[in-house]
Amino acid sequence: MNIINPIPYLPNYTHHTIILPHQKVVNLERDLYNLRNELATLTGATLPQNSNNALSPLTTTQCDAGGGGEEADAIRTKLTKKENDLALERRSVFRGWLKNIFLGQALLSMALSYVMATNPDLLFGSFAWYSRIDNMDTSITVLGFWWWWLFIVPSLRSRRPSGLEKKALDIAFLGTPLISLVSPVVTKDTELIWFANLAVVAGAYGFAYLVGDEDGGDGGDGGDVREEQNMPYADEDALSGGLRGGEGGGE
Repeated sequence: MNIINPIPYLPNYTHHTIILPHQKVVNLERDLYNLRNELATLTGATLPQNSNNALSPLTTTQCDAGGGGEEADAIRTKLTKKENDLALERRSVFRGWLKNIFLGQALLSMALSYVMATNPDLLFGSFAWYSRIDNMDTSITVLGFWWWWLFIVPSLRSRRPSGLEKKALDIAFLGTPLISLVSPVVTKDTELIWFANLAVVAGAYGFAYLVGDEDGGDGGDGGDVREEQNMPYADEDALSGGLRGGEGGGE
């Protein structure tokens, strides 16, 4: 029987992301390595020849040939718990810095959109197309206050917040397009409409935190753990989808 090498798990951190594995992840990987070896021995599993391949580390399924009695069942229970813990911990390590990127993106978008809504000449006045196309300044000022719904709120939602903040951003995601559609009927002042969107987002947070309650149900980091168990440490799906918006240890 081949012996599982725990080291192949670690290069994934350096190949796919700049984050180094912290101690909790290393401990969980070591525990899984030991438990999978025990399970493979108890069940007589035949492991593939490339079991030391760093890009395709062995899974619990490959190490479980079935049977093994109560001792094997106890190991399976431990493996399930530690795999869930590891999936959450990988998410935690990765999303810590990614959430900051999304937050920075939201703040940058906020500043950019304010200038677009109030003084687009400052950004685009030096471009020939800006002065050549009729009403381009009006189009950009309108886009400036729509930026709340298109980029700012989605960037905040991409952080996958949970509980009250998730509720606040859900309200803001519905409220900002409504205010952007209705406000031009009342005023043509795009700066005022931009601040109206800001008020909607701030009001959504205030409403959620003052009268909301913690459901705790479908928070951002509490997603389906099973989807992450066979994924690399860098949650690459979040990078591809996050820009448009849409933690426990071992025993």
